[in-house]
Amino acid sequence: MTDRPRQWPLHQWAQAPRDLGFNDFDRYHWRGLRLLKDPETQAAYHNLLWELRPRTIVELGVYSGGSLVWFRDLTKLMGVDCRVVGVDRDLSRCQIPSGEMSNITLHEGDLADLGTLDVLQSIAHPLLVIDDAHTNTFNVLKWTVDNLLEEGDYFIIEDMIAAWHRYSPNRLIEYLAAFRDVLTMDMVYANSCQQLDRGVLRRSAVKW
Repeated sequence: MTDRPRQWPLHQWAQAPRDLGFNDFDRYHWRGLRLLKDPETQAAYHNLLWELRPRTIVELGVYSGGSLVWFRDLTKLMGVDCRVVGVDRDLSRCQIPSGEMSNITLHEGDLADLGTLDVLQSIAHPLLVIDDAHTNTFNVLKWTVDNLLEEGDYFIIEDMIAAWHRYSPNRLIEYLAAFRDVLTMDMVYANSCQQLDRGVLRRSAVKW
């Protein structure tokens, strides 16, 4: 980073470079914790949270825990009584200070072993489940549909960005079609930003 100037003299304003090669995600923080959600994604979640007013948010994949604190703070500002649950097989990376854990619960769970998710079954609704782990995604989605989601609840698969090659397009078409009788895509939020592109799913009574 030392070769990338943070400050630039104003008398050379016109010569300031447009792109210094900074990683965008490195710049997104909340209360000093990494927040791996870009501004467009944050804005989309803001609107979804205001509309859904979830009583529980489950995020699969914790990393530093920045988004857990952000979700907790945002729902609190909205006057929503919401508990945020983070699930990860390696919680050692979580950096949330002990004094910031109010309304946040951490659970060590391996998404390759769906039995480790059983502790989530007694939670309040409306519910928002966010897959940030990208592990065993469609089996996790099926388990969530069978055990957690009620009508109106959401399951979001983040980062289905084609250029990132996380999911095969053909498999996405096949796997998501298997949920056509229980889930629909929310076209407002699924078209709101790149990180949520075509990944915002809602438990619905509509069947296709």
